[in-house]
Amino acid sequence: MYIKSKFIKLFITSSLLIPVLAGAKVTPEEAAKLGTELTPMGSGVAGNKAGTIPKWEGGLPQKTMARGENPFAADKPLYTITAATLDKYKDILTEGYKNLFKTYPDYKMNVYPTRRSASYPQWFYDASKKNATTVELTDNGYGFCCTTSGYPFPVPKNGTEVMWNHIMRYNTKGFKGYLDSAATQADGSYVIQRDYLELSFVYNNPRTTLSTLKGMNVYAFTKTVAPPNLAGEAHLLHVPIDRIKDQTGVWFYSPSVGRVRRIGEVGYDNPLFDGLMTHDQIDMFNGPLDRYTIKLLGKKEMLVPYNSYMLYSDKLKYKDIIKTGHINQDLARYELHRVWVIEAEVKKGFNHRYKKRTFYLDEDSWIVLLQDIYDERDQFWRTAESHAICFANVPVVVNGVQVHYDLQSRRYVIINMTNEEKKLIGYDWEASPDYFTPASLKKFADTAAN
Repeated sequence: MYIKSKFIKLFITSSLLIPVLAGAKVTPEEAAKLGTELTPMGSGVAGNKAGTIPKWEGGLPQKTMARGENPFAADKPLYTITAATLDKYKDILTEGYKNLFKTYPDYKMNVYPTRRSASYPQWFYDASKKNATTVELTDNGYGFCCTTSGYPFPVPKNGTEVMWNHIMRYNTKGFKGYLDSAATQADGSYVIQRDYLELSFVYNNPRTTLSTLKGMNVYAFTKTVAPPNLAGEAHLLHVPIDRIKDQTGVWFYSPSVGRVRRIGEVGYDNPLFDGLMTHDQIDMFNGPLDRYTIKLLGKKEMLVPYNSYMLYSDKLKYKDIIKTGHINQDLARYELHRVWVIEAEVKKGFNHRYKKRTFYLDEDSWIVLLQDIYDERDQFWRTAESHAICFANVPVVVNGVQVHYDLQSRRYVIINMTNEEKKLIGYDWEASPDYFTPASLKKFADTAAN
């Protein structure tokens, strides 16, 4: 199957397939905690006893934000973790970070005050609360019913429901624009890959009804603009919510061939970016999950990437961010947050390059912020981090810049950069399903982003 690394942009919102215990609606008494003891998203309102995690007070208020604006620019690091001080903080660090310190002696983490910035539109909060007492898992966990918006399971009872909240989180009605990526070599060299994306959600569009949802999650066009050997290649994607019951539609256009052809769904451990990532690592994780046994290990306070507005500055060039071995850690921001911890292990009789994975999901946004990966010999192999920020002008929390480290090859991939683009991604863009047709793919490839 001929799939290039730019296909990453297509799977940004793919759905999870999770064959575990069926979920149940929560009681009205449990749902009533949303907006009181629990935030509208389902996280705990209260801070921690130590005072190092504050109370959630609504997140960033909706306001106009200039490009590159950092609402926490005045914050100073509370402390910096280095290899010399690592042991002091080991209980709040993932295995991935411990291995990064072990692999790169110059690695460091600047830890800032915790800012619970997550905020979303009121209608999304309302939909999430309604879902608590009405939505259930279906098809052995491969889907859910019946809603068109909101977190499906704001008060989750198992790991399946937690992961559904990640995949179905609010990303506005859609977006379009350019995203840049790079797969680094061990010596620090890299080539920028530039992609143009148009993506429109069916789920989480306020106008969608149960009759117009038709089991769909998202439609997307993507086109590679650079480097020259990939330029002009384009994909169309139709992603259903239940990818077992309904087939994902994938079409590919290459200017060298000059025609559109349908290809099989790409997922699982199909390689991307010189094999440094797998397709199901896109969006930190997009599924399917049917090859894994999923365990919810509970909540834990951990240091995670958060509010890394410096990484999004249009004053930066990519050479300022991309360094040998790891990104420029002076631009990264880490905070102490409560996260949901999920363990996924390959089932007997199934195959995947990643035998075991641990996911860490932000309690406020349900975004997978961190992921640790083990190989078939149970050896630690890879780790990934997502530098989430809140765009208060929307409002929405995005996982944005992601860094996927392969510690065995000493290489990494960084995706979703926009620093050198003239414009940021445009949110709340939408188009009808009729726009995303195979017959339109060649026209999109010929005319878009020219």
